[in-house]
Amino acid sequence: MIVIQDFIRRIILSAVLILGTSLLLLYAQTLWAQWLTALCTASLSAIAIWEYGQFVKKKGGQMILPALIGIGIAQTLSFFFAALWFEGSWALPSLVFFVGFLILIALHFRDKNGAIVNLAVSSFGLIYIAIPMGLLLGIFYGSGTLQDGRFWICYLLIVTKISDVGAYFAGNLWGKRKLAPMISPGKTIEGAIGGLACSIFASLAFYAISDFSGTVRFSLGALEAIVLGALLGSIGQFGDLAESLLKRDANKKDSNTLPGLGGVLDLIDSLLFNSFIIFFYTQLL
Repeated sequence: MIVIQDFIRRIILSAVLILGTSLLLLYAQTLWAQWLTALCTASLSAIAIWEYGQFVKKKGGQMILPALIGIGIAQTLSFFFAALWFEGSWALPSLVFFVGFLILIALHFRDKNGAIVNLAVSSFGLIYIAIPMGLLLGIFYGSGTLQDGRFWICYLLIVTKISDVGAYFAGNLWGKRKLAPMISPGKTIEGAIGGLACSIFASLAFYAISDFSGTVRFSLGALEAIVLGALLGSIGQFGDLAESLLKRDANKKDSNTLPGLGGVLDLIDSLLFNSFIIFFYTQLL
């Protein structure tokens, strides 16, 4: 009964998220949708950083969280501005990270206690959350004139998230051997294999669509589809386990208490590492 209720909540939440994302994708090139997409992404980044800050606080860390959230928002938005106004150059995001890092150091000049640990966990928060979230905007608006970032965002979201669905069902139906019992007791090897298979299948479906339509705005070969699908399916699950590691160390079940969701970090954990893969792949096209 609990499994069914959890599944229904996931379906409702997924439907809402898919509808909202679809509307943004449909109107992605209009000015209002561009800014709305950027602000929504930055807001998710800010909430995720706040949730990460609660993990740190639970472990006794004393980050300057308001400053980190502000820098995280600037870091995420820097990829948006770089994609639209600087031809996707890394210069602006690099500058924002450098200036943000200087600000974090300067804020500790009056109180040196715990500076090493606090600067380390703050920097990790930017690298782990703010930069990957910014890369989503870089993919969306900076894939180049021959590639449409909307297709690549759809590809990233569907291939990554279908792995979660496949792992969920395969784990519940056939799961016996634990994948990482110390940090995520519910995950199984069978579930991981099912999730990986679903990602490869979804990636091949995108290849078939690309091949059938013959569009140059989204080009994906068969071998590329298999390799990318396998990468996204495996690295996405690794990202899920990485967040579970942080939660277990902080003795938390979810990153937040949002109904039917848990937390924003729970929602985006599998996307954080996968955004690097698709961003760099699209830059090489």
